[in-house]
Amino acid sequence: MNHTPKTYLTQTAKYLSNEMLLPDRIWFRLKYLPNPKVRAELNLFKECYKDMNSNDQKKNIVFDTGKAWLKFQEKIKVKHAAENPEPIPKLKFSPMAVAASLITLLALSVSAWFYFNPSTITLANLAQNNTIIRTLPDGSQVFIGQNTILEYPKRFVGKTRSVKLNGEAYFHVTTDSSKPFTIKTAHANIRVVGTSFNLKATEREVQLKVTEGKVRITLTSNRKSALVLAGESAIASENDIVTNVLPTGETVKSTMKYLMFQDETIDNIVRVINSTYSSNIKVLGDDLKNMRISVTFENDISSIVSILSASFNLKVTRSPDGSITLSR
Repeated sequence: MNHTPKTYLTQTAKYLSNEMLLPDRIWFRLKYLPNPKVRAELNLFKECYKDMNSNDQKKNIVFDTGKAWLKFQEKIKVKHAAENPEPIPKLKFSPMAVAASLITLLALSVSAWFYFNPSTITLANLAQNNTIIRTLPDGSQVFIGQNTILEYPKRFVGKTRSVKLNGEAYFHVTTDSSKPFTIKTAHANIRVVGTSFNLKATEREVQLKVTEGKVRITLTSNRKSALVLAGESAIASENDIVTNVLPTGETVKSTMKYLMFQDETIDNIVRVINSTYSSNIKVLGDDLKNMRISVTFENDISSIVSILSASFNLKVTRSPDGSITLSR
């Protein structure tokens, strides 16, 4: 992004009027909000935007955010020139600094979306080599690859469990025949009851690899559909679906280097670890199971147990049968 004062004001107007796409919102926060001077200025702009919105509502004008940010941009130019004639400081981020800020960045992306849409949670994984692992409200597990955005509700209500995906993720869906699980992408909708599969959704196509169960994929353009079974794959473009025997290939889950959990309970983390590594880790005590943590693990069961025990000062008991018990 260009960071001249003029461009900064344009970006600020889009940010405050909610006209900025989620990835751009995340980078805006990372780029500008660490600077106290910019944060103070942004608060002034917020008040300016609220006043403008309030005045239009009093005049019974239909509020168009597309036009609003243009109008708002002109207004904050005047305020910016009057109160802060100096150019906006150009903040420098080294690659290492950006990498060190990724956990904070992801937390900010979630909290920002809570603010604008309290019923929907959005997770954006912009980190390289990290896989965000999320347990959904129904207990389903999602392994979110890099450059991927996942949207899902705080609670699944109605007759389906529906999420949106842009990017690549591995899903392990909890079985519930009364409430099918659906995934909306740019070109196709995915419908399952309980299964495991890898899904990559881009602007060009949707790639599906089913490892367990069966998945129905339906094009949004012409409603053409195909049932993809375990051991099969499918590639869906805008107008066609091609199925094939599943080639030996990589999935988000099989290529994990680092496992990132964002505000997850210890119970959910252990469930994921046990299903991923076929381990038998037990957690004693409901209070301990319900404790939350944001943490990144290396793809190694020993380091995972060590980090959990050190973080909460837990006792680790290893049994002859290979099970591991974590307790106070």
